[in-house]
Amino acid sequence: MHPRFFALPLAALLAVTGAPTHAESFVSSASSAGSESSGSVSDSIGASSNSSKKDDRKVGQGRYRVVEVAAAQGRPGMMQVALAADEGVSPEAMQSFNLYVPDKILVQQPLVKGQAVRVKEREYGLEFSDDTSQRPFFLVLEDAWKQQMRTKVVKA
Repeated sequence: MHPRFFALPLAALLAVTGAPTHAESFVSSASSAGSESSGSVSDSIGASSNSSKKDDRKVGQGRYRVVEVAAAQGRPGMMQVALAADEGVSPEAMQSFNLYVPDKILVQQPLVKGQAVRVKEREYGLEFSDDTSQRPFFLVLEDAWKQQMRTKVVKA
């Protein structure tokens, strides 16, 4: 079974981890997405109709091609990006899957059919970026990272 991931904007991750901002130009636009891009893997990554059992497979590092971009049915404000493995993706990884992102993300980083998207495995989870610009546009965080970033109420 694959580990649980959570989606969160890049700006929030960089603010908490103090990680170097190799995507500095993206930070300001990511912060405007706010918590709208937060969610569990069941909200952000789904098996496509062509995938085998999703429970024992995971999204792998490599290049994927955009097969389709459409409004996510029954999910207002969300877009469904169908991706298919293109280059460097392990055979053990899902060869096609749907990435669900807030429509505001795709306003900032439009994706079109045939476009290449790079998925990189990171310490915190997965980074999705435009293959040409290498500019990250969406992150999916592992459960442990999500727990660290959870908001805690402080009472005086």
